[in-house]
Amino acid sequence: MAITTVPDFVREPRRPAGPTGPAELPGVSSRAATLEDLLGPLDDPANPVGRDALLTADEHWELVGEGEDRLAGFGIGAELVPTRFGGRFETLDGLGRILRPVFRRDPALGFATSLLSFIASSMVWLEGTEEQCRQLAGMLLADERVTLVRREESHSNDLTREELSVAAEVDGWVLNGSKSAIANADRARGLVVMARQEDGVGAAAAVGAGAGGGPGAYSVLLVDREALPDFCLEELPRYPTVGMRGCWFGGLEFVDCPLPPEALVGEAGKAVQIGLRGSGLVRGLVVATQIASGDTILRTAVRFVAENGEPGERGQASGHETTVLAGALLDTLIGDCLALAACRAVHLVPEDSLAVAAAAAYVVPKLLAEASDNLTVVLGNAQYMTSGPYGMFQKHLRDLPVTGLGHSGSAGRQATLVTNLPRFAEKSWFRAPEPDRALFQLDGGLPPLALERLTKVVGDVDPLAAALLGGARMLGTYLPRRGGDGSSSGAERRRVGTLRAMVDLFVAELDSLRRACVELGAQGRQALMTPQSYALADRYALVCAAAAVVGVWREQQGEGGDPFLADPRWAIGALTRLGKRLDLALPVTGADYEEWVLGEVFRRYDAKQSFDLYCTRLA
Repeated sequence: MAITTVPDFVREPRRPAGPTGPAELPGVSSRAATLEDLLGPLDDPANPVGRDALLTADEHWELVGEGEDRLAGFGIGAELVPTRFGGRFETLDGLGRILRPVFRRDPALGFATSLLSFIASSMVWLEGTEEQCRQLAGMLLADERVTLVRREESHSNDLTREELSVAAEVDGWVLNGSKSAIANADRARGLVVMARQEDGVGAAAAVGAGAGGGPGAYSVLLVDREALPDFCLEELPRYPTVGMRGCWFGGLEFVDCPLPPEALVGEAGKAVQIGLRGSGLVRGLVVATQIASGDTILRTAVRFVAENGEPGERGQASGHETTVLAGALLDTLIGDCLALAACRAVHLVPEDSLAVAAAAAYVVPKLLAEASDNLTVVLGNAQYMTSGPYGMFQKHLRDLPVTGLGHSGSAGRQATLVTNLPRFAEKSWFRAPEPDRALFQLDGGLPPLALERLTKVVGDVDPLAAALLGGARMLGTYLPRRGGDGSSSGAERRRVGTLRAMVDLFVAELDSLRRACVELGAQGRQALMTPQSYALADRYALVCAAAAVVGVWREQQGEGGDPFLADPRWAIGALTRLGKRLDLALPVTGADYEEWVLGEVFRRYDAKQSFDLYCTRLA
């Protein structure tokens, strides 16, 4: 059935607003809860957007139409549009929270209806003219989709060598070429195209001072598909994918496609630079949505244990299951800490946010993949089910790697980190002041996005390393207060002491990295692309994750903090898992925290709450 009611904050008709933006909106938590209820209970077989419907659609390589209708009724496109252009997008972490109800159910649905449009639109929000931004906003507010037509990163293994090329002409641009795997190729009206510049005639007359870069450079173009002549664009067959089968990946071929001069976004020849700037805006959001997939993978495994475990007290599990389930929750929370920092850094320290985003985009998918792999042992043969109560495990396992599809890849994120390391080691580590602690707050206010400040590929300050040192200083004098009389228990003091010792280990690791990275920088640029440099980037990214964990734990202290997140034991467990990856000499074992964390796993499962930092109520 089609949805008959929409939230009252969705105003009709949806169109770009004036300079003052929209009227006051419900908060992010309220809108996320509204969307959660709108999509309905996942386990309800009568829900047309429930598990059975989603898995059936996936088997048929389709999206659930009712899900698309409900998201359109909610006005999901408005969540992607900055408020100054009539939308509801204000903060990056807020957008991540709003998209999680969709991604917990179906990453393909979330990717096709929202995330992909934001990834593509980010380039226009960053470099587009006022008119281009309003043109794009009009599409999204009208529930049109936008997709990104990327350049080829490398031709080393590409037999077809697909490429789009653009040439400047007297009256604009001419676009030629084809791409075979464009997400939403069948539905997207807006196309943000990265095309290689070719020699053309009348370039100066066509684009004036904007012409630049020269042949071989890439430019970004905003294309309204409905404005194109019929003869110049042909749809090519669908490109099958292993994951996100409901999202249509198809081909487009452009033949002498005319575009107006104003199609150019930013300066000609600057597509790579715009893409790098956009990665700082997009990477944190991508991993925030991946956390939602990890949530469903873990929930499915917990359900299997709850329904198939040995009879006994609720919340019990075998020794191996305890380690795996508790570890999966901790890995999910570690990832969410990094996602939170990456999203909020764009607001708080935009000039130095790119490395935070790269660390999150590099570490989080690895954590979720390892946790999912471990959980397969818990499910046994049930991991292969494509329907029924455990079918979501296989679907999300396939979909998860595709969520960040085409977004520079693991090597690209490593390269971003490596580029920053020598500069951080010489100018920032153990020198920079502690960043604003709002970086790790779950609900604190943020300054508006200043996109013009997202300019640096190599930052001057490492906010996560400085936050780690700030957390170590805080723990040096911190005395927990738990009792009604203001006193703290001996057990609590011992746990804080253990946490302090573990943070000190990561500070020592950072100091070791500093010495190695100073030496690396002295060897010149060639040394930055070696196995040694990439190993250092791996270790640094894990230190970043530890810093985010300590930052979030610290912000939960005092009144109003979540009792679980305020407890040192989850932070000790998280740092233990990171420390093992770094081969640190740890003062604790899993026995010190796993049973306690397992209790939280089953508590949230029984209470129908999410496994992320926000512990959200589920429909």
